Amino acid sequence: MSGDIHAEMHGDHRRWAGEAALWRDDLAAWHEEIQKALGDLSGLEAILREHDKALRSHEAAIRLHERALNSHEHALAGYEQGGSEEQLVALAPAHQQEAAKHEQQRQAHERVKKHQHTVMARWSLLLKALAEPV
Repeated sequence: MSGDIHAEMHGDHRRWAGEAALWRDDLAAWHEEIQKALGDLSGLEAILREHDKALRSHEAAIRLHERALNSHEHALAGYEQGGSEEQLVALAPAHQQEAAKHEQQRQAHERVKKHQHTVMARWSLLLKALAEPV
């Protein structure tokens, strides 16, 4: 009986040593992955800075659009204060252009919004995953 126990213990040790070797292989691969990820950090920062730059550009486009709307609204108010029918007719093409521009801004904003939400959701998940204890 002690021979069976002895053989069983040796078998356990061989299996465990095999598992430990697989674990070391995993760790070596994971270290390589982490080193690559660390190397990607500067690129990630550059991408985030470009994204911030794009947000600022979108913001500037919205401000310009608002100025155009305010200018057109001011012209309409001028008509309401005694302008001629010709002035109103002259405002119609500009209004159509504003409508088209507003639709473009709406679509652009929806694209930016979707991208921003996706990036920040994934960023949050990444930070939470990295903060979890091992």
